[in-house]
Amino acid sequence: MRTSSLLLSACGCLALVVCSCGSPAPGDDSTFGSLTVGRQRFAVSLRGEDVGYMDLLIQPWGPDSARVVQTTDWNLVLMGQQQLVRMEIEAFTGPELDLGRMRFTLDNGPTRIETSTERRGDSLFTRVESAGRTMSFSTGLGETDYVPAVVDVASAMMTWSEGQERTFSAFDPTTGTVSQATVSFDGTERKLFLGDSVEATRLRIAHLGTTTMAWIWNGELIEERESSFNMVLTRVPPDQEGGSTSTRDLYEVFAVPSTRIERPRDPGERVFLLEGDIDWSAFELDYPPVQTADPPIVRVRAAPPGAPVPRPVAVDSTMFEFLEGDHMIQVEDSSIVRLADSLVGDVEDSWEAALIIGNFVHDALEKTPTVSLPSAVEVLESRKGDCNEHTVLFVALARAAGIPARTCAGIVYLYDRFGYHAWPMVYVGEWVAMDPTLGQNVADATHIVLATGSLEAQQVIMSAMGRLSVAEIRQDDAGQPAPGPGMD
Repeated sequence: MRTSSLLLSACGCLALVVCSCGSPAPGDDSTFGSLTVGRQRFAVSLRGEDVGYMDLLIQPWGPDSARVVQTTDWNLVLMGQQQLVRMEIEAFTGPELDLGRMRFTLDNGPTRIETSTERRGDSLFTRVESAGRTMSFSTGLGETDYVPAVVDVASAMMTWSEGQERTFSAFDPTTGTVSQATVSFDGTERKLFLGDSVEATRLRIAHLGTTTMAWIWNGELIEERESSFNMVLTRVPPDQEGGSTSTRDLYEVFAVPSTRIERPRDPGERVFLLEGDIDWSAFELDYPPVQTADPPIVRVRAAPPGAPVPRPVAVDSTMFEFLEGDHMIQVEDSSIVRLADSLVGDVEDSWEAALIIGNFVHDALEKTPTVSLPSAVEVLESRKGDCNEHTVLFVALARAAGIPARTCAGIVYLYDRFGYHAWPMVYVGEWVAMDPTLGQNVADATHIVLATGSLEAQQVIMSAMGRLSVAEIRQDDAGQPAPGPGMD
């Protein structure tokens, strides 16, 4: 389950922070430009259950800069195990929260990812540190001048009027991407703010297929509600204490309603109807021969390759991306290259090599639910993780061995329900889905792909969460579609 990126998105952290200026000593004024400075605390709830706190600190930092620190602590249950997760953003910005430089960390104890980003002219330069390695990349901003450090906080300090709409560029340092967030005035409403009734401005924030409602008053955020995840941030006194411990498993919270699937591990082909108020034109669902789609109907096939090709697999330029690395899939790292060579150095058949790599990943990794941003080299060192960790390590090893591979994100039928999941797909003359997490050489036909590729590409899935349901379309004796058993 891709809990990490989805929770980050739900908390508004894909519209992240970067900042500008130098770093003289901080001041202690109560106002700075149009910013309200000081410490603000928010209680975080998920589907009606308290799961943690988010602290926001804003302070002037010299004559023309501000320091913004956002710290979120979650206490979650994932696949039956308690997860304590801390995410922190520290940014130094201009007085209008225009981004310049920032530091981002995600820490769940066993694993830690840290990124640092700096704006130089029309580009953002980011470094990612993981497992003692550092990778760097840059992101062009084009003609964009103003990029807010945190979209919701920046919007709160602006003046809004009926019918007004603003579009901002939002940067995510974990993927190195810039996307568009649209903020619009949605009316006014009486809201409770620290015990007082105030006339709050209601803003609608549309970003990456999700909608967040934010209530602001006097330049401050007082409440946020994210629709897909039903995550709510509510302003509380800054000195409010008390632990928040989730009792509901995230796998159950985000389970996808469906008809009952009989013998889900059987090989062969299945046909599904994807139901819900979802814009399927934003999705790529066609990955023949593994999955073909005429949305909202998808057909999934589970079968080994018919005629595997030799390794390394010869490809044209359209396939180069499936052999290249990035800051999370470190194909050229010496530890990845050495391991791939030791596993399949003498193996000529690409499918046989893929099977060896898949079996290694399945056997080598301890099956541990994890809330993190997976890095192949870190997974190789820790030797533990969930579907994300298994997938990123498999893809890195396969590519290092000359086998094109891609990351799939979608849903799979487990524990009598569909849940969000990740698995790889390899090209060995044709595409074949595999699942090293579940120990499946060929992923069964309940693996429904909703997106492939980087975290950026997978963000489209957020628009389906909380809306998607699945019905299997079964074939009757005459070969005609017939509905499956009733919804669970």
